[in-house]
Parts: sequence; structure tokens; C-alpha cells
Amino acid sequence: METLKIYATLALLSVRARMEYKASFLLFLVAILFFYLAQLGLLIVVLARFKEIHGWTTGEIAFLFGLLTFSQGFTTLFFNALVNFDQMLIQGEFDRTLVRPLSPLGQVVFSRFEASTVAHFFLGAVALYYGAKYSGIEWSLKKDFFLPFVIVGGVMIQSAMRLSVSAVAFWTLRNSSLVHIVVFSSKEFILYPVSIYSHGVQFFLTFLFPIAFVNFYPAQYFLDKTGENLFHPALQMATPLVGALLFALSLYVWKRGIDHYQSSGS
Repeated sequence: METLKIYATLALLSVRARMEYKASFLLFLVAILFFYLAQLGLLIVVLARFKEIHGWTTGEIAFLFGLLTFSQGFTTLFFNALVNFDQMLIQGEFDRTLVRPLSPLGQVVFSRFEASTVAHFFLGAVALYYGAKYSGIEWSLKKDFFLPFVIVGGVMIQSAMRLSVSAVAFWTLRNSSLVHIVVFSSKEFILYPVSIYSHGVQFFLTFLFPIAFVNFYPAQYFLDKTGENLFHPALQMATPLVGALLFALSLYVWKRGIDHYQSSGS
């Protein structure tokens, strides 16, 4: 309990520091809103022109977008500090976490708690609501029960990506290019239904770099898209399991990275 209080205090201090310059914080919040609204607007423009994308209507694409954005909000809330983790290593900030009686990962995560993720939650919730409404999802007790597990699974998949890429910096020291490719650019693939890509890309996004489980496969289940099973129908229910496995693997890589870590001496 005492440890949780310390982490809560670290998070609170981080939020206060982030909001010290209120104008800057609000501008950042507005910028995030415009960025995601622009992405959603582009999708709507494309759909208005072609009516559907590979059998997916506007409402279904909005639901797909909502699953991604809402789970990304939780991921950014807790794991935003990992985006610039290589700078913590270069500047020697990480060394301090190793001499304190707390988890180094916990200290890193709660040192930069990102309150601006309220923008992700807002847009994700709106997209989920209207996507479900206009795609005509027929909710059942099973779907209601499964949705939180899908969100948690999506968060764990995206968190595992950030944690694994950050751990690479223990060996290479710099990893900013890899962060942009894996964390930011990769999600562009799942703004659209994975079924539009070639078989090789579908295989890559399902089994080698499985971000399709963040939104595409669970969306198939909620939308009752039984005719688009790319590899096996059971994949529609696999998001929580895939998330747990990837997160456990990323924690292992992180611990191996700490064992290998040598201070930069800064």
C-alpha cells in the first residue's frame, strides 16, 4: 500500500508539472484533438467518395477507429514516458531509479504521467458510440462483457510495443527512429481494415507484429463479420490472450535490458 501511495504521489507531481504552463498544455490538447479529427475526417472523405472500404461502411470504420484511439488513450496515459526513454539513459536520469527501493519501470512510468490523454478518451468514446450506433451493432450480454477485455488487451499490446522498443535502448542507447516507426507509424496500418492488404501483410500484422488484434479482429466479432475470417474465426476472441502474452514477453526483454545496462556516465 505504501508503494502505491509513492507511485500515486509521483504521478500527481508529474501532472502538476505538466499543467504548470496551462496555455501550453491546452494548446497541446487542442493539437491532439485536431490531429485525430483530421485522421477521422480523411477516412470519412474517402468513404463518402467510395461508400465503403472492402465491405466496411462508415459506421464500421468509425468503430474500428474508436477501438484503436480509446485503447491508445490508456496506453499513452501510463506509458508516455517511454517515448523519450533513450534521453533518460543519455542524461543519466535512469541511473537514479536503480538506487531507489522501487521498481525502475514503475518510477519511469509514473514520472511522466500524461494527463493530455483525455483527448484520446473523448475522441475514442465518441467514435465507439457513433460507430456502434451507425453500424447497427446488436449488443448482447456476451459482447458487453467482452468489450472491457478487448480494451485491456489492446492497451497491453500497445504497451508491450512501447516497452520492447524502449528496452532496445539498453543496448543501442538511441532508439528514437525505432520509436517513431513502431509506436507511431505502425498504427496507420490499422486505421483501415486489415483485410484490404495483401496476404503477406495480413500475416505480418497478425502473427509477426500482431497489432491487428488491437482493433481489427475484435471489431469483426462485435460487427458480426463472419465472412472475413482471414486465418481462423477464433482470432476474433484472442485480443486479451495476445495482449497478456506480448506484455509478459516485453517485461522479460525489459529485465534483460536492465541486466545488460551500463551507465552512459552523463
